[in-house]
Amino acid sequence: VYVHNLSKRTALYATIARVSNKNGAGYTVGGPAFYNNAAGVFTPKSSTGYDFGIRHAF
Repeated sequence: VYVHNLSKRTALYATIARVSNKNGAGYTVGGPAFYNNAAGVFTPKSSTGYDFGIRHAF
């Protein structure tokens, strides 16, 4: 998690998460662990999730 304060009440934030799978594992950061396509079931070797935003306290 990264937080950059712009003022006392306003901040920018960012979060990045990554999962790397081995030995046929199907873990993901979010969403389905596999995808169906015309060739069959596809399990991703890695998954990355991003979260960016602005927080302001009123």
